[in-house]
Amino acid sequence: MKKQIGFTLVELLIVISLIAILSVGVLATINPIEQRNKAADANTSNDSGEVLNALERYYTNQSNYPWMVVDSSILVDDAYYLRSNVVGLGLCGAADTSTDGALTVCDTYDTPGSLISSDELKSSFLQKKYGLTSSETGYNANNLLYVVKESSTENNSLYVCYIPKAKSNRTSSNSLKKLAINAAGLPTGIVDAVTTGTGADFDSTGKPIAAWDFLAPATSLFKCVP
Repeated sequence: MKKQIGFTLVELLIVISLIAILSVGVLATINPIEQRNKAADANTSNDSGEVLNALERYYTNQSNYPWMVVDSSILVDDAYYLRSNVVGLGLCGAADTSTDGALTVCDTYDTPGSLISSDELKSSFLQKKYGLTSSETGYNANNLLYVVKESSTENNSLYVCYIPKAKSNRTSSNSLKKLAINAAGLPTGIVDAVTTGTGADFDSTGKPIAAWDFLAPATSLFKCVP
């Protein structure tokens, strides 16, 4: 009679333990949450580029930016600052934009704004929910886009900015910007993050100082397109 060869219970437990240890090591290396956040940042960066290009096309065709149509007192050479859920940006709209200021919050995120109605952006872009208002499910100010239009003295530069979610995208001091955020949650200016010396925004290891906790727009650094 042949003797049966197999693993003992102790050997099986050792193998299972080794597999578990290796699995934890692989997960720690891959860091699925960080990978997911990197993918989210990549999508948001692409969407920011789409909005920027749509604004430039709109200006080329209309000789105005969307916020200038809503508020005729704003001139093309003026500095102006918006958020993606206000009427003036043109992603989402209000029931009657003729009587609403450019910084009026949209009725709902899926009410088409002028960038949509002029076909500079597809209507499906609304489903990305950058126009969500604080009264709607899923709203998070950290998920909005922030638009900075600089004045003619700064070459009328136009930026679309967002708060990066991935840790690896929060430590590139040469690509992060500071936006001044007012009490209404709107940007009021843009500057480069300070890398060294007095008032630096990063510590000696290159990590953002504690003030930049990325929990709200006012305490976040931004990535901007272009």
